[in-house]
Amino acid sequence: MTKKANRVREVILRRSTLIIFFILILGAFGLLRVVTTHKDIDDVANIDLPLIEVLTQIETYQLEQAINFERAIRYAEEIEPGNDIALQGFAMADSTFRYMAELVDILLVDAEHQVSEALKITNQEAQRIKLKGLLLSIKKLESDHTSYENHALEVVDLLEEGRLEEAVFASERVEHEEDQFNKQVEGVLMRHEMFTEALVKIVEQEEVLSMKWIVTLTLLFIILSLLAVYTFSYKIWRPLEDIRSGAEKIEAGNLNARIKLSSNSITSDIVDSFNSMAERLSYSQKEIDQFIHFSYSTADDLKAPITNLGSLLDMLGKDNVNASNFKAILNNARKTNQQLEKTVNSLVEVNKVREELSSEKDYLNIDEVLKEVVATSVAKIKNANATIKKDFSECTHISYPKTQLKAIFKHLLLNSLTYRDPEKALQIRIKSKQKNGHTTIIFKDNGLGFDSIKHKEEIFKPYTRLHSHVDGSGLGLYIIKMIVDYHRGGIRVESESRRGATFALRLD
Repeated sequence: MTKKANRVREVILRRSTLIIFFILILGAFGLLRVVTTHKDIDDVANIDLPLIEVLTQIETYQLEQAINFERAIRYAEEIEPGNDIALQGFAMADSTFRYMAELVDILLVDAEHQVSEALKITNQEAQRIKLKGLLLSIKKLESDHTSYENHALEVVDLLEEGRLEEAVFASERVEHEEDQFNKQVEGVLMRHEMFTEALVKIVEQEEVLSMKWIVTLTLLFIILSLLAVYTFSYKIWRPLEDIRSGAEKIEAGNLNARIKLSSNSITSDIVDSFNSMAERLSYSQKEIDQFIHFSYSTADDLKAPITNLGSLLDMLGKDNVNASNFKAILNNARKTNQQLEKTVNSLVEVNKVREELSSEKDYLNIDEVLKEVVATSVAKIKNANATIKKDFSECTHISYPKTQLKAIFKHLLLNSLTYRDPEKALQIRIKSKQKNGHTTIIFKDNGLGFDSIKHKEEIFKPYTRLHSHVDGSGLGLYIIKMIVDYHRGGIRVESESRRGATFALRLD
C-alpha cells in the first residue's frame, strides 16, 4: 500500500469518527421516539375529545327534548276553551321538542362521521377496535332515537287531536324508550372516557419505555459505529486503490482498462465516472486512428483525379493538339473536375457531421424526418422506378439530433439507389422496432447486395466500393457508422449477392 493510499485512509477514518460523534450528540433516535409518543397522545386527544364533546351535547339536548315532551303533555292537560296560555305553552313545547330532536339527529350523524374519519387515519390497533365498537353503538343510538322520536310525535299528534287519555297511555312507552336511550348515551360516553384515559396511560408507559431504549440503543450504536468506521473506510479505500491502478494502466496506454464494482458500492458514482471517462478516451483514440486512416484514404482518393487533371493540362500545353483532341481532353478534364468536386463535397459533409455529433437531441417524428429526406431525392427515386414501404407503428418517435437522423436516412437511401439491381425494380422497406427501451431502424432493399460475412467490417471504411462499375463516393456507410458509434448504438448487416441488403441500426 502506498503512502498516498495510507494518507487517504487516515483522513477517511478521522472524518468518519467525527461524523459518529456528531450523530451521538444529536441523539436523534431517542428524541424522535419521545416526540412520536407525544404525537400519539395528541392523536388520542384530537380524535377522542371532539367525540366526547359531541356525545355530551347529545346527552344535553336529549334531556331538553325529554323535558319539552313532558311540558307538552302537561300543557295539553290544561287546554280548555279560553285558556290561551296553555295552548301557547303546548305549541312552544312541541316546537322545542321537534327542534331538539333535529339537533340530536344531526349530532348523531356528526358523531358517526367523526368516528368513520378517525378510523381512516388512526394507526393504533387498540384505538381502531375501540372506534369500531363506538361506531356500532352510535348507529344503534341513531336507530333507537328515531324510534323514540317517532313514538313521541305520535303522542303529540294525539294531544293535538284532543285524545288525552290515549296520549297519556302512549307516553308511558315513550318515557321508557327515553330512559333507555339516556342510559345508552351515558354508557357510551362513560366507556369512551374510560378507554381514553386507559389509552393515555398506555402511551405514557411507552414514553418511559422509550427513554430506557435510548440508553440501550446508544450503547449498541457506539459499538456498531466503531465497526461501521472500519467497514466504511475499507469500502472507500479499496475502490480508490482500484481507480489509482486503473489510471496507471490508462497512463501506460491501456485504454481498455475498466473497474469492476458492485452497483451498491459507496464509490459507485466515482467508478462509473471513471469507466465513462475511459470509454470516451477509448472512443477518442479510435476516432484519431480512424481519422488517420481517413486522411490516408482521402489522399489516395484525391491523388488519382489530381494526377489525371495534371496529365490533361500537360496534353493541352502541347503544340500538336488539334480541335478534336482539344475537345476530348476538355471533356475528360470536366469529368475529372466533377469527380474531384464530388470527393471534396463528401469530405465537407464528413467534417460537418463530425462537428455536429454533440448536437442536442430533438424529439422527432421518424416518418416526418424520412419524408423530408425522400423529398430531396424524388427525381432519383423516380428514375430508379423505386417503391418505398414504411412501417413506424411500433415506434413513431425518437430522441435524436435531427440533422444526424436525416443523414442516416439520406445515405441509406442513396446506398440503395446507387447499388440497385438493374434487372428488377428497386423495393425499399423501412420499419422501426422498440425493445428494452432501444429504438431500431430496419432498412431493407432488393439491390445488388454483397457478401456481408466477408465484407462485414470493410463496408464501413471510407472510400470502400464493393461494386467497381457503380460510381459512388464510398463515404455514405462510413458517415452512418460514425454517427451510430458516437451515440453508442450498433449496426447489424445481413446481405447476399443479388439478394439485397438489410441494415438494422440500433440508434439509442
